[in-house]
Amino acid sequence: MLDTQFLCGLVVASICTLAFPVTSTAQTLKAGAPTQVSPTDAAVLTTHTPTLVVENAQGTYVNGVFLHRFEVYDAGRMALEALGVVAQGPGMTEFSVAPPLAYSTSYWWRVRAELDGTAGPWSPTRSFVTPAAPATPSTPLSFTDISVTAGIAPSVLGGHGVMFADTTGGGHPDLYITMNFDVPQDDLFFLNGANGTFTESGAARGIADFDVGSHGAVFADLDHDGDFDLVNGATGFGAPNNIFRNNGQGFFTDVTPASMLARAEGTRGLVTFDMDRDGDLDIYSVSGFLGEGDPAGERNELYRNDGGFQFTDVRSGAAYDALAGQGVTDTDYDGDGDIDLIAANRSGRLVVLRNDGGTFSAVSAASLGIDRDAASGITMADIDTDGDQDMLLVDLDPSDLRNGHLFRNDGGTFVRIRDFNNVIGFMGGFADLDNDQDLDLIFAGDDVSYLNDGGGSFTPGPAVPVAGIDDPRAIAFADIDGDGDVDFAIGAKRSDNWLVRNNVSGANWLKVILISPQGQLGAFGAKVSIYPDGLIGAGMIGMREARSSNGYIAQDDPTLHFGLGSTSTVTIIVTFLDGTLRTITGVAANQTVTVDGR
Repeated sequence: MLDTQFLCGLVVASICTLAFPVTSTAQTLKAGAPTQVSPTDAAVLTTHTPTLVVENAQGTYVNGVFLHRFEVYDAGRMALEALGVVAQGPGMTEFSVAPPLAYSTSYWWRVRAELDGTAGPWSPTRSFVTPAAPATPSTPLSFTDISVTAGIAPSVLGGHGVMFADTTGGGHPDLYITMNFDVPQDDLFFLNGANGTFTESGAARGIADFDVGSHGAVFADLDHDGDFDLVNGATGFGAPNNIFRNNGQGFFTDVTPASMLARAEGTRGLVTFDMDRDGDLDIYSVSGFLGEGDPAGERNELYRNDGGFQFTDVRSGAAYDALAGQGVTDTDYDGDGDIDLIAANRSGRLVVLRNDGGTFSAVSAASLGIDRDAASGITMADIDTDGDQDMLLVDLDPSDLRNGHLFRNDGGTFVRIRDFNNVIGFMGGFADLDNDQDLDLIFAGDDVSYLNDGGGSFTPGPAVPVAGIDDPRAIAFADIDGDGDVDFAIGAKRSDNWLVRNNVSGANWLKVILISPQGQLGAFGAKVSIYPDGLIGAGMIGMREARSSNGYIAQDDPTLHFGLGSTSTVTIIVTFLDGTLRTITGVAANQTVTVDGR
C-alpha cells in the first residue's frame, strides 16, 4: 500500500522536487522516464475529469512496450486521489482520471514505466488546478404544495407524527405518518419512488400497525445491521408499543420483545437514544398527554437495549417517574457528551432530565433560565452556529392559543430571546431552507417561514402553501427529490396530510450520512461540524446533532443536511458519542458523504 505522506514540502511543484513514497520492485527497468505532455505544469484546467498525456518511456538499450503507471495527489491533503496502470499507446499514452476530482483544487501528478515487475524512474512532478464549480442557476426560495401530485393526499383523517428515513437503502427518504382519530386505523408508510411520487405501502411492507392509534414513532438502527428499524408507539390504552425489524430493503417484521408487550401505557412522544453510551440505542416513551394532569399511576416507558431486539424494562428513576405529556426530544443540552431528555408537560412545568452517565436527574427548568413551558413540542438546534443546542418551545396561553418561545443556549443555561405569538401547529422545525449556512424555521401548518440572519434572529420569509390544512401537528424535513434543498411534510389530524417541495437553487449544499463506531446507521448522539476547508477553529459553517426525534413526534431524515452558501470545499469533523473523532478534509460541495466511525 502506498504511504500518502510526502517526504518534502512543496510550495510550487515546478521549483521543488517532490519526494513521493518509494514503491519497491524486484529490479530496475532499463528505461527513461515518460515525458509529460499535458496538462502543462501549473495549468488551470477547464474540467475536473482531466486526461493526462505523456510521450512513452524509451528503453535504454532496445525499444520496449511498457505499461505506464499514473498517480494523482491532492496537493493540500497530501493524499493519493487517482491511480491507473495503462497499456502503452502508439507514441503517446493517456490516462483519464475517474471519478471526478474536486473543483478549485491543486493536484500533483507523475508517471513511470513498468514491465514484468520492474519499474523505471518517475517523471518530474507536475501540478494542475481544477476549475471552479460551475454556477448553478439561482431560483429564489419558494414552496409548492405537492401533497396530491406526490401521492400522499387525499388520505384518511388522523395524521399526527411525521418520520423520514431511507428504509430501502436506495438513497431516497421514505415517509411514515402515524394516525390517530376516533377508531383504530392503519399508520401510513409512503415509499419514495425517486421520481417525485410516493406509494402508500404500509401493509405491503409490514408496518401498517393497525391498532388503537399512534403518535410517536422513530426509525432507528437497533441491531447495527445498516438499515433503519421502526419503533412505533400505541396511543390508546390496551395495546403495547411495537418494534419492527427491517429485514433489508424496507420490508419489516414485528419483533416486539416480551418486556414491551407487557406494557400498554398510551404513548405520545418517543425517542431512541444511547442513554448509557454502550453503543446501542435504548428506547424512551412518554405516557399520556397532560403530564401532571394524567392519572396518578401512569408511568413512562424506558427500555435498555440488551442486543438481539431484547430490552430490559427499567421501572425506576426520574425518567420513569417524570410527569411528562406529549413530545420528547433527545439532546445533549448541557454539552457534557451524553444524551439528555427534555419533555413537554401540558399541565405543568417543562420536564428536563439530565443524563448522569446512564441514570437521570430531574432538573428545574427555572434553574436553567427557562421561564416558559411546552404544552406539546421541544425542538433543539444550533441557531447561531456557536456549537451548542438552542431551544424552541411551543406552549398554550390562557386562551389556548399556541405560542413559540425561543431560547439561546449560554453554556447549558438558557436566555429567552424571542416569542412567536399565535402560531399554528404543535411544534416548530429548523432547517437551512435557503442553503445560506444558517437554520431557518417553520411552524407546523403555519403559512409563513422565518429566515435566520445567521446570528439567531428571524424575520418573516416566503409564504408556505397550507391553505385548507386543519389541526396540523408535526413537521419534519428531508430532501425528498435529491436536489440539494430540504422539503418537508406535515401531519394533520382533521385534513389531508401535507407535503411541500422547496424550489430554491443556486447555493451549495452537503449531506452527511453517519455510521457509528459500533456500526449504527444514523449514529444518534453524534455531533457534526462543518468548516471551510483549511479553516478549522474559525468560521464554522454549521453544526448538527444527530438525534432520533424533534419537537412534537417528528423525525427529520437522519441524513444530515447543510447549506454551504458559496463555499465549495469543506472540512467535516464528527464526534461520535463514544468520543471517536473523524476529520475529513477536501470535501467538495453538492454531494452526499458517508462518515464511518468504524
